[in-house]
Amino acid sequence: MSGSRIDELAFFLGVWDAPGQFHATPFGPRKPIEMKVTGSGELAPHYLRLSTEEQPTADNPSPLRATYVWGFDAASDEFVADWFDSNGGRARQRSSGWQGDTLVFAGTMTMNGASVPLRDTFTRLGSDTYHHIGEIDLGQGWIPVDEETATRLTPSAS
Repeated sequence: MSGSRIDELAFFLGVWDAPGQFHATPFGPRKPIEMKVTGSGELAPHYLRLSTEEQPTADNPSPLRATYVWGFDAASDEFVADWFDSNGGRARQRSSGWQGDTLVFAGTMTMNGASVPLRDTFTRLGSDTYHHIGEIDLGQGWIPVDEETATRLTPSAS
């Protein structure tokens, strides 16, 4: 993408099929997710954009869409992530980068006037597969919210 630290996130470029599930939480029951993730370099050389789009199903009639913008903050020597979703949620997270095959973004999610700690963990399972788990802390430790295993369908041209 650019020859900078943002290139460390180039693994996420392309179109991904990401089936998974929402776990049972105080916000709702367990339900399956059929999701498409698109990672593009359209904001290169400084940012990577990830778009997620859940597909409507009988079990998930109100699918979520979200846009993530990932970058690198040279002043703090950290990756930064901002995201916005179709339910009115937003988040700001930071990461020190890959530790082996694991990338963790941690920060705060705000939705419906409340903010909670949020952690997203991505684990590379191969050159074209990763596992993601999103977790929140409602004051009694981390609980899983959503979890997917993504398989790259096509590489990105960006």
